[in-house]
Amino acid sequence: MSDDSAYFNEFSKLPRDLVPTSMQVMKFSGRYVHLENGEEKKWFDWENFHNAINNYKGDDLTFDKFKSNKINQQTATISTMVDKIVTFLRDALSVVLSAKDITALTANITTTFTNLKEAKDNGWADFSKSSSAENSSWEYRVLFAFPNPDLPDFFYSLVTTIKLEADIKEESSWWGLQSSTSKNFSSAIDAMELVVMKGFRDPSNN
Repeated sequence: MSDDSAYFNEFSKLPRDLVPTSMQVMKFSGRYVHLENGEEKKWFDWENFHNAINNYKGDDLTFDKFKSNKINQQTATISTMVDKIVTFLRDALSVVLSAKDITALTANITTTFTNLKEAKDNGWADFSKSSSAENSSWEYRVLFAFPNPDLPDFFYSLVTTIKLEADIKEESSWWGLQSSTSKNFSSAIDAMELVVMKGFRDPSNN
């Protein structure tokens, strides 16, 4: 397991006073990124993370809901796949996103999948060979944070993994994809929404 918060990217719309608490959620989540072969391969351990949330005794971090979705293999562009992923995330979040938020969310995911080498170097995206010899995939880990419009000391944190698979054999063949690139894509998205109160601290530090 890891204690490095850089294993998640962050997309935050929080006011400044809630940002330190959001960083604690990111640290906590980052501890459940599983490392294999040193740091050669990383993946998020949903089962143990879910158990940790269920076993947490404080009232400043609570489980709200878990959603997952699979987009079946189809010939599509990166842009089309991202639109489908964003549609799912809009449903998973308990806040209504503005058109500006949706545009920014779309840009965040598009930028990741069209700059996978940079995302890997940053620590929040990892390559895997698929069971099919012709395919491979990437796991993108990101934490979305939005204020609770009714309670200023609370916010929603959506811990998310997005797996994008395609008929691409080699890791380097993913470099340089564009939003218009068409491949035989599929995707699996998992998202857990947490309700977080200002002042939450990663319990592993206590």
